[in-house]
Amino acid sequence: MDRKRLVLPGVLVAAAAVVAAVTLWPGQGDDTRERNLCWGSLTEKTAGLLDDGGAGRTAADVRDAGSGEVVKDDRVFGTVCVVTREEPGGKTGQDQYALTAAAGDATTDAPKDATPIGGGHEGWLTLRQAVLRLSDDCVRAIGSDSRYGELRLSVYPRVTVHEDWDAESVTAASRTILLESAANLAERYDCAP
Repeated sequence: MDRKRLVLPGVLVAAAAVVAAVTLWPGQGDDTRERNLCWGSLTEKTAGLLDDGGAGRTAADVRDAGSGEVVKDDRVFGTVCVVTREEPGGKTGQDQYALTAAAGDATTDAPKDATPIGGGHEGWLTLRQAVLRLSDDCVRAIGSDSRYGELRLSVYPRVTVHEDWDAESVTAASRTILLESAANLAERYDCAP
């Protein structure tokens, strides 16, 4: 067979191999999900900003928002990430807060005493609750056709007691957690935060 006729098929086979390798090779997003907490959106350091003063390591489980069962799939919306602090010995953990990813046709109204999240983001902060609205672009990229998407943070009482009910300290940590989570999800799904 003529060698000139083998060049094109050889180039096509090599190109197909490169495309397959790039497509099947785990991307940065997959690595981030394995390394970080809450859908890969929080570093352990940031996730640990709200705590009850316990000495254990910060950990998290992503659970179905309805059933409470641990989620094994790659879903973000409709799940809640419960951040815990392991007790000495690591057998059980104390819940610190819950970060919920919700999509729907309405947004969560801010209470009267809420502080705007600021920095060009839509959302609000209180001592026990905080909400950050995701961009329409990210809502679609993450996998929902709903009108709105939000990250909702619920701080558990043990944390607020440990912080002596200091709203300024708790809301500053809540803001950091929400902003990092939204930024990392936006990077993972290639959308505007």
